[in-house]
Amino acid sequence: MKQYVADFGLLIVGILWGLGFVFVKIGLNTGINPFYLSALRFLVGGILFYFVFFKKMKKFRKKDIVAGLVVGTFQFLGYAFQTYGAMITTASKNAFFTSINVIVVPYIFWILHKKKPKIMTFICSIICIIGIGVISFDKNLNLSDINFGDILTIISAIFFAFQIATTGFFSRKVEPLKLIFLQMIFAGILFVVNFFIFSNPGEISDLKGMALISVGYLTIFSTIVPTLLQTVCQKFTTSTRASLLMSTESLFAPMFAFFLLGEVLSLKVIIGAGIVLFSIVLSEI
Repeated sequence: MKQYVADFGLLIVGILWGLGFVFVKIGLNTGINPFYLSALRFLVGGILFYFVFFKKMKKFRKKDIVAGLVVGTFQFLGYAFQTYGAMITTASKNAFFTSINVIVVPYIFWILHKKKPKIMTFICSIICIIGIGVISFDKNLNLSDINFGDILTIISAIFFAFQIATTGFFSRKVEPLKLIFLQMIFAGILFVVNFFIFSNPGEISDLKGMALISVGYLTIFSTIVPTLLQTVCQKFTTSTRASLLMSTESLFAPMFAFFLLGEVLSLKVIIGAGIVLFSIVLSEI
């Protein structure tokens, strides 16, 4: 595969993920329980993924299961906080704050691999914090444009950073396809367990209309297809280019939210988001 083809494939990943934020919001707006939505997304996605790569799934070792459980737990926590955040904040801000995970990942690698991040990483972190501050505070330094949903999303970004970092750590020790499958299944199981603990089982209902479309898109086009594209395309380009191309999800999300949900961003949020995105791009150069 040519590098430009691989780069285009990773750009498609960013587009699909960006649109995924909109479909999460659409699904939640239909009244579907967030744990129920995510459980369907990951369990169905994991089962379909298994049938696509069943030849690679014949035998699971203990270290495969441990790796899948660790990464799947972080994936569950990331999506749980992100999805609940999406209930309160906009799809655009949900995407912008989730993208902060790119800045956090090097620090987690520092913990796992005892490798100190470059000075540029620290600089980018400061720029990112400035961007969040521009979004969050008014001229009197009072919190104005940040709500509880934004805070939940920022917490989700930290868990996503752990998920990305532990994926990189375990992918050297176990078969990547097994790791992908197991983390999806474990995340799905955790969503099911938490649904029955914190929700009313009576909220389980037949999916129809936009709820069905939302779950269908998130399962196929925001989980399975991006995972396959990322797995295949990342082998033929650099990790820096791959990270940059996939981080475009935070650019496409507000565009789709504007056209499909009618969301409008204030000038202050646009400037702050631009600073956050600049810090992300700078961190990958």
